[in-house]
Amino acid sequence: MRRSSVSSGRVNGYLLYALGEIILIVIGILIALQIDRWNDQNLQRSEAIAVYESISQQIMEDRNKLGEAKTKNLMFSKAYERANEIIELRDISKADSLALYSVLLSQYSDFYRDAPIYNTLAVSGQLKLLKNKEITRDLQMLDLTYNTVNKSESIHWDIIINELSPELRSVVNYNTMKPVKIDRLYGVELQNIFIESIYLTKIKDALYGQAIAEIDSILSGIKRELKPI
Repeated sequence: MRRSSVSSGRVNGYLLYALGEIILIVIGILIALQIDRWNDQNLQRSEAIAVYESISQQIMEDRNKLGEAKTKNLMFSKAYERANEIIELRDISKADSLALYSVLLSQYSDFYRDAPIYNTLAVSGQLKLLKNKEITRDLQMLDLTYNTVNKSESIHWDIIINELSPELRSVVNYNTMKPVKIDRLYGVELQNIFIESIYLTKIKDALYGQAIAEIDSILSGIKRELKPI
């Protein structure tokens, strides 16, 4: 067709034909690029969904553990408050109960998160897949809350090891759970440990609640992200 057009002097016809070929080629390239773009977007979407689902599963497990820790912490807090009341009233008839409360001081709720979610996503490169900046910001805030919870748990453990154990071993017989030194059982040293523990359980209750609220916010955001487009 090109040879026929040139030989017959119909150059304009040939140019139109060539232009048509170029347009078809350009259209084909644009379609191919658009298909590649769609494929890339679908792949990124699939990868993002996998990351969101992984985060959701992880923080749901954390939420369950935080709920259990919160319940246990509240039980201990009430026991410590009751023990402090017995000491304040100097109710010697409750010495056996106070001894049991004192031993209970060695038990505590313990939630510990040793792998920051936000930092783990950033290091793995998965963070860039999450286009919802509100979720990434909330994940960063949750890591900060977890860090504060971890510090509170460490402080609680230090009180048990460094303050309670040295004081309690000469006050209560661990075999019978009976008091052996009534004056020290009702003394200011043990009472101060109860007061420290009460104060710490209140702080931990607030932190557990804060972490749960932050998790609920993240889960709501992820639920919206996982809705079909």
